[in-house]
Amino acid sequence: MVRKYGKLLILILTLTFGATVFTGCGGNETDSTSDDGNNKVTEEADNAVEEVSDSEEVAEEPEEKNDQELEDFGIGYLPANAHLLFFVAKEEGFFEEEGLNATLYKFSNASELLSGLETGKLNAAAIGSPETTNYIAQDHGISVIGGIMSKGHALLVKKSSLEGVDESDYGDLTKLKGLRIAVVPNGTEDIIWRTGFKDAGVNVGEDIEFVDVDSGTSAYTALQNDDIDGAMLFTPYHALAEQDGLITYNYSTDIAGFEAHPCCRDVAITEEVEAHPDLYKKYLKALIKAYKFYVENEDETVQDIQKYVDVDTDLLKAETYAEFVGIHPDPDLNAFVTWTDAMAELGYFDKFDVTKNVNTEIYKSALDEVVNENPDDSIYQEMEEHYKTYDQ
Repeated sequence: MVRKYGKLLILILTLTFGATVFTGCGGNETDSTSDDGNNKVTEEADNAVEEVSDSEEVAEEPEEKNDQELEDFGIGYLPANAHLLFFVAKEEGFFEEEGLNATLYKFSNASELLSGLETGKLNAAAIGSPETTNYIAQDHGISVIGGIMSKGHALLVKKSSLEGVDESDYGDLTKLKGLRIAVVPNGTEDIIWRTGFKDAGVNVGEDIEFVDVDSGTSAYTALQNDDIDGAMLFTPYHALAEQDGLITYNYSTDIAGFEAHPCCRDVAITEEVEAHPDLYKKYLKALIKAYKFYVENEDETVQDIQKYVDVDTDLLKAETYAEFVGIHPDPDLNAFVTWTDAMAELGYFDKFDVTKNVNTEIYKSALDEVVNENPDDSIYQEMEEHYKTYDQ
């Protein structure tokens, strides 16, 4: 159980271009942070929230407990639309409905989230797939217990850099030889397209150049440079770049093996999950209910997100419900195994059996209970089919 903390100072910060708003998954592993999860919507997106360090974390004020004794449960998040299941479950009362006094703590990056888990401040946290896989490989004793976001990345190229390439050939990675593409090293997009180019026989570093940038914001702004031909971007930078006239050359889901690739994963300390399965089942039941709400109530979901992510409403809704973005609380075991194998193939670590660190049983138990309580609900039935497809 999370230790009780005193009232935290709510930080009200001046809007800046460099503030964190949206996140993808993964980032520059040199500092173990999720850089594309610490970046901000540019001035074109109107609003932004400044990053805070672990020592400056922002937490929602815990509400007074009602007559029913609620169990404290700390959740670490980044201020991003990708983490909307947390926001909806909190704002719509699903955590409390399941007997949890959930407190949401805002962090800046994956290493801080891992520290929050390991010190006992957090019961669960959303961490990018690259970091999650690396932390498991490094024996940090964490397990994936659910999903947060999948997909959501795109490769965009300047129209001028595609002269001579027929539109019917868009998506053919061999047509991009000689180009310079901005990318956050070791992020989700880096790993996916590095694999794609490798499979297409295009040698990164010789046939095409990946230009390392330190964040998703930097990848987007790098497009202003004449010597940058394109960038790998996640929501909402994808939409902003298209507004600037760039061409979406392909999506991350177009790369073979990554059709349903994971992005942020719902992570917890393995020993805690094994010691308190009922606690985590309550938590996952709340997220399952939040998913149903997200599917059925778009406007209300965007309003819930905006309490944590200060972004233009229309842009936020468009990117949250974009076809190439996937939100789902399912662990997606099979996709995560594919992801881990891909990272091993690229030399990040030796291949290992990651299934030991993906707990699907508690999620399935939570889903079964929700389905039993709502036997005729079509969304929960769809979630059952999703589990059969992606976790068995």
